[in-house]
Amino acid sequence: MSDLDLAAMEQDIVIVGGGMVGSVLAHALSRDGWRVTVLERATKGHSPSFDHRLTALSDASWRYLDDIGLIDSAADRRAQPICEVRVTDHGHFGMTRITTANNGGVALGRVMGNRALGEAIERARERSGTSGAIHMLQPAGYLGHQLEGTGTAGRIRVDIDYQGSSHTLTARLLIAADGAGSTVRAATEVPVATQAYGQTAIVCTALPARAHHGVAFECFTRGGPLAILPAPDGRVSVVWVNRDEQVSELTHLSDEDFARRLDHLFRHRLGGFSQLTPRHAYPLNLVTAQDLIEDRLVILGNAAHALHPVAGQGFNLCLRDVRDLAVHLRADRGEFVDPGDPARLAAYAEQRRSDYRRTIGLTDRLVRGFSLDLPGLGMVRGAILSAFDGLVPAKNRLVRLTRGL
Repeated sequence: MSDLDLAAMEQDIVIVGGGMVGSVLAHALSRDGWRVTVLERATKGHSPSFDHRLTALSDASWRYLDDIGLIDSAADRRAQPICEVRVTDHGHFGMTRITTANNGGVALGRVMGNRALGEAIERARERSGTSGAIHMLQPAGYLGHQLEGTGTAGRIRVDIDYQGSSHTLTARLLIAADGAGSTVRAATEVPVATQAYGQTAIVCTALPARAHHGVAFECFTRGGPLAILPAPDGRVSVVWVNRDEQVSELTHLSDEDFARRLDHLFRHRLGGFSQLTPRHAYPLNLVTAQDLIEDRLVILGNAAHALHPVAGQGFNLCLRDVRDLAVHLRADRGEFVDPGDPARLAAYAEQRRSDYRRTIGLTDRLVRGFSLDLPGLGMVRGAILSAFDGLVPAKNRLVRLTRGL
């Protein structure tokens, strides 16, 4: 694309952020006929979103990705079904098991590599021929935006830096999908509530000595939750949350010492770990934008909400943002739709707020409830886990809640 073509181009929608959320959103919107431009700061093939990490997709998220054409045979082979989830409180009795029986007999979800999802998005674009409706500009950064006109004649002008030169794009809707540190959100001065958990997640993958059989473990410890998720090729994804002051020591351990420490905490359930990938640490904060929409602007994904990783709800909540926005912008019986229509954007925001309250409330209560270290509280939590394990209707409802239903 030449500079002249870029400057003259008017798109329906500009998305800032070409990571996992922005790329899925662009694909979904292009399937509905929207012309979309995506701005991604990273050069092609180097987006930090499509990195070494693995993501736990709920059953509903997997079905949605399949519905919009992102799951082909190659993607399916590179995803590990979750057949059971076991929840424990370290050092105390009690366990809750959630199985496929609590989800209508189908897998509770899938664990998939972020890179595998990125490759699936590229293949889907090539198959569907929607690549012409999506202009991916990278490296390109957002500089600012201004509103022009009113009503259906209104437009939004987006100033960008593209390959070292300044340009302006014109669109009818701007979407901020640029993560928890969103530059678009900051430019609009939308109020943001930020709460530090005082915890950091150490993330890697490993090879367990014993087969995982599709079982995911969530073990609450004094430092934070430890998630061991079944991954493709017999491996597991490790998300070990610790208090901030403990992280430096753990990240500087040798692979062998880290694996031994991990195995000891995990009570040798999988017989030990080897072949660890490099460990990466991510400080954990709860970030929530107080407003999701402005004039011709939508804030979604981690730009709207960054959660604690407990229960693996973060990306699944983002996908529900994508799904609901695409539905609200969809034309009905061929009618003209302005993607910046205030009524449609307001209806989207109202629908999403209830999901945010449920999901953020669930994850925050889990973290805080299991982090309390008071005399006798461990016995109480163990009793609750044991009692909950026998309440089938309650477990079925929890599965529906984590699916966003």
